[in-house]
Amino acid sequence: MKKNQNSIEVREMKLEDLPAVYALGEAEFSADRWPSLYRTWDEYEPVGLFYSDGEFCFVAIREGRLAGFALGSLIDKRKSAWTYGYLTWLAVDPSLTRSGIATRLIAAITDAFIKAGARMMIVDTDADNKAAIKLFRKHKFLREERHVYLSKNLASHPSYKRRKRARKSKRANA
Repeated sequence: MKKNQNSIEVREMKLEDLPAVYALGEAEFSADRWPSLYRTWDEYEPVGLFYSDGEFCFVAIREGRLAGFALGSLIDKRKSAWTYGYLTWLAVDPSLTRSGIATRLIAAITDAFIKAGARMMIVDTDADNKAAIKLFRKHKFLREERHVYLSKNLASHPSYKRRKRARKSKRANA
């Protein structure tokens, strides 16, 4: 059952939207949920994008409350004629999924990228995020590129163990 799309306003993000955007992002992009997400959601993400690329930061408001957001940036690739629109973060309140909010946010940021001269729009997501992949494919993000992301647990490295012992000894002697 679709929720009423007419009661949703999509607009550029304002300074006073930052706390609600941060809170929704904190809930949606947690390390517990996406442990291998290579970008980190923290208080600097929405603030930094708002101040550097505010014309590519959008919110969806429903009944006076944040329903979702899309944050992006424009990337000029050196030695290339291409300018990219990068949809960096997209989130919708979980109670409002499948209500057209993500579609409206993608449309708004797409228009902003086109107005700014972008020739291509890119987005990435966790390979296990099937809902996001389905959504992006629906919106014609079709050329999937494999991105290899590797990680290394440093807890077993000798330098890490020495540092941990030294900190523990320092606390014991304090």
